[in-house]
Amino acid sequence: MSAFAQESPVTPEDLQLLGGDVLAAFLLDHDRPGDPDHGRSGVLHASVSVRGAWNGWITLEVSRAAAHDLTRRMLHDDDVDDDDVRDAVGELVNVLGGNVKSLLVDGCVLGLPEVTDHQHPDQPSVEICRTELWWADHPVTVRVWSAEGRDLHSLRSPA
Repeated sequence: MSAFAQESPVTPEDLQLLGGDVLAAFLLDHDRPGDPDHGRSGVLHASVSVRGAWNGWITLEVSRAAAHDLTRRMLHDDDVDDDDVRDAVGELVNVLGGNVKSLLVDGCVLGLPEVTDHQHPDQPSVEICRTELWWADHPVTVRVWSAEGRDLHSLRSPA
């Protein structure tokens, strides 16, 4: 289920390992019950850009129900709002992006994370690999996108 470009500096196995480590570090140490309100629908899309010697994005997709529960666990608080959820999902993609960046060529920097309700329809890049993680019975999809030498400042994030 993974698209993988031969020249990719990151593999699906890398994403699986890094993503699992990030989720474990942020969430699994907290044995809190899941959110009883599973009425949340939709998906949140988060991204962080990488610029420099390699240009692209790291993206994360998670259901709203899972994102709400992730946030409750991260903040150790049952009372979280939509801003808290966006901040928490943004922090997850940022930490994951930092880990992925460490596998890339030297001279790359991370941009600021973005969290949206929809995926940008005009993907200005090429997906080089992806993995699907599972957390609390919810899929969490992580992808790495290459901008293929395009001017990253003029492109919109894929998330």
